[in-house]
Amino acid sequence: MKNCCLPPYASLAVLAVLLPVGIASSRAASAPSILDADSVVLQQARPQPVSWEEAKRHKLRRAYWLLEQADRDYHGHRTKAMEEIKKAGEIIGLDLHGEGYGGEHQKWSDKRLREAKHLLEDIVDKSHEHEHEHIWKAIKEIDKALKEG
Repeated sequence: MKNCCLPPYASLAVLAVLLPVGIASSRAASAPSILDADSVVLQQARPQPVSWEEAKRHKLRRAYWLLEQADRDYHGHRTKAMEEIKKAGEIIGLDLHGEGYGGEHQKWSDKRLREAKHLLEDIVDKSHEHEHEHIWKAIKEIDKALKEG
């Protein structure tokens, strides 16, 4: 007479049912804590999503850099667009400066201007702060630069 109460396939079925429950409960456990020298529990650092303001600052800085790196002046429109972006940056506390490198082919300069325009279009909003007025002006200057190119 056998002492086994469950056939082998039944034990696999029980395991298949209980395994997801165990995994879910292990994920629900809190993150392990760290103790400092005084045995005080320190909170784990959790990554924070980038705020809209930080994303806007990054795109504004990138657009300025792209224009700065373009080779040609585009009849002064590139420089005017950079000035408007700089004014928008000053309003939100962003210091933009640089001299640019230049020396690239026309098609690459045009590509940089188009990319800068798309970045600015991503962050501009008619209903927001004063810096958006300058961003709109910068977009118009980039359009003129590409048209007159």
